[in-house]
Amino acid sequence: MFIGHYAAACAAKAVRPAVPLWLLFVAVQLVDFAWAIFIMTGVEQARFVPGFVAASHLDLYHIPYTHSLVAAIIWSVAFGALYLAWQRGSSNVVSAVIVALAVFSHWLADFIVHVPDLPLLYGEPKFGLGLWRHFWLSQALEVGLLAGAVFWYVRATTPLSAAGRVAPWLLFAFMVAIQIYSHIPPPEPPPSMSAFAAQGLFAYTLFACLAWLTERTRRPSSNT
Repeated sequence: MFIGHYAAACAAKAVRPAVPLWLLFVAVQLVDFAWAIFIMTGVEQARFVPGFVAASHLDLYHIPYTHSLVAAIIWSVAFGALYLAWQRGSSNVVSAVIVALAVFSHWLADFIVHVPDLPLLYGEPKFGLGLWRHFWLSQALEVGLLAGAVFWYVRATTPLSAAGRVAPWLLFAFMVAIQIYSHIPPPEPPPSMSAFAAQGLFAYTLFACLAWLTERTRRPSSNT
């Protein structure tokens, strides 16, 4: 899953306005930030296989340190603890829990779409419901989840200017455009998996920066 991960970030922001949207964008893709770095350094392994499944050309055959269930829990707890250390105070415990859940949402979303390549810890058994085998259904799920979450975020916030009225939807449209670009036309094999991982790292960072800009155009509604 790609843009569908960000649905959890927008929903979390609607529930807990105190947590920065950009940080939630980082949280929901934290394990993919790590995955990209681990691919580039050879710690984890994947290969590009055209037509591997209908909605993905990646064979993620060795990703235990980022995408195993145990690793996802560790990443979640660690990032939540870091947030709590950054925003000290008992009033921020709930926010830290939400940040941790945002990180863990990545594994849950991947579980729905991945073919069985998500380890419990290391090696077999591996899990995944395989929705990526069905291209249009998987894409509709991602876009639908994100659209619903953006709508929730818009309802929970108030624009500060005319730009604020359209900023969330411009961000949504841009993300959908990137999703389409990644599939149509069918992608050519990248020069290397490291180059592909670097592209992903750039995209995740760009989305977080755009989330920061979007948030600056809106404020929490008085009833949230």
